[in-house]
Amino acid sequence: MKASRKETVEYIAAMLQELAALAKSHKLTFLAYLVEMAFIEVNDAARINPSERRATFDPNTLNGSDHT
Repeated sequence: MKASRKETVEYIAAMLQELAALAKSHKLTFLAYLVEMAFIEVNDAARINPSERRATFDPNTLNGSDHT
């Protein structure tokens, strides 16, 4: 049986928590940070209706002065 969206998000969140802890335990600070950002994103995904989420990343929406 195919997992529901909720079950999938919960599984990904659990795996990301484990990965963040593993990265921190080995002092992989930046990697831990990136995994934590992914964890925040998956929690946002759990709260937001999929039809309301941005479909893709659009680099044109970024302010170029901050990212050059």
